[in-house]
Amino acid sequence: GLTSVGGNVPRARTTRNALALLQAAGRSDIPVAKGASRPLRGRYAYAPQFHGPGGLSLRLREPVTVPIAEGAVEFLYSGLTYDLGETTLVALGPLTNLARLLWQRPIALEQARNIVVMGGAVDGPGNVTPKAEFNIYCDPVAAEIVLASGLPVTLVDLPACRQVSIGREEALGLRSEHPLGKLTLDLLQGWFRKGPARERFEFYDPLAMALALDPVVATVAKVDLDVGLEENDSWGETTITGGPGEITLLQQVDSGRFFRLLAGTLEIEGLPAS
Repeated sequence: GLTSVGGNVPRARTTRNALALLQAAGRSDIPVAKGASRPLRGRYAYAPQFHGPGGLSLRLREPVTVPIAEGAVEFLYSGLTYDLGETTLVALGPLTNLARLLWQRPIALEQARNIVVMGGAVDGPGNVTPKAEFNIYCDPVAAEIVLASGLPVTLVDLPACRQVSIGREEALGLRSEHPLGKLTLDLLQGWFRKGPARERFEFYDPLAMALALDPVVATVAKVDLDVGLEENDSWGETTITGGPGEITLLQQVDSGRFFRLLAGTLEIEGLPAS
């Protein structure tokens, strides 16, 4: 299942996008639960300039399905307690839903096999400030709660994501006859076409999903991390404070293995071989 959260655009739009993408993929059977519309402190820093005001780089048909009645916290709790120790959570946005789950149902996340988080910019420049990555910056209080929880968290940060990218000409030349491959290429190629100055696309969320499916796609290190909570230049910054620690941080990505997994799953022709 999926849970929504405010991100590049408000929660109402991210929820609609989740439903529309599932519909386009022929998987409207997968439930979507509405999550947080606000961070634990302040408000989300929306970024419509990245994927457009709708949050996607293309227009999709309006979904005919609606979110389930259950909210994100209860939905996550139900899933985690049903499949004890078998669930991998992949967080591709601000960590507000997971932090709220820890507050309201503190033992639930202990049942997760792994929690893969796309976020942070450890030892590398951020993408929303010089030091902060967008997902963590949107709700650093939630990020600190999750990362300090002692739970099995694997962090896929910007320095890792920047190891798997594709240039404009390569991307516009990709082909697929698979429905999901076509949808993926519509999103990817649409991103380039909407920004004539865009030269490379970095695979942030796909790398997090790839790691959940194939943990040996990257080497890792165990570290302790701190999240900047001062309302200054360090807001949302992720800093190593020691190690070995509780957080699993990606190090070297096997780009060839990543692209082979992507190509094989979505039947995309023309992806880089390494």
